Amino acid sequence: MNTTAATSTRVLDLVLVGTGEDIAALTTITRHAGALVFRSPPTATDDGRQRVFLRLHLHHR
Repeated sequence: MNTTAATSTRVLDLVLVGTGEDIAALTTITRHAGALVFRSPPTATDDGRQRVFLRLHLHHR
């Protein structure tokens, strides 16, 4: 009989502040890794950069 242990999941909330290109690149990386759960719409900062919130699920073995 084969049994598998449940994989524990940790939640990581990130605030990214940067250019739209930088945020897009990091969003793509997390999406392709299967970790991205939520991404907020971008908001502008006082210095012209953008801010987004990411929620990631990190799977540990």
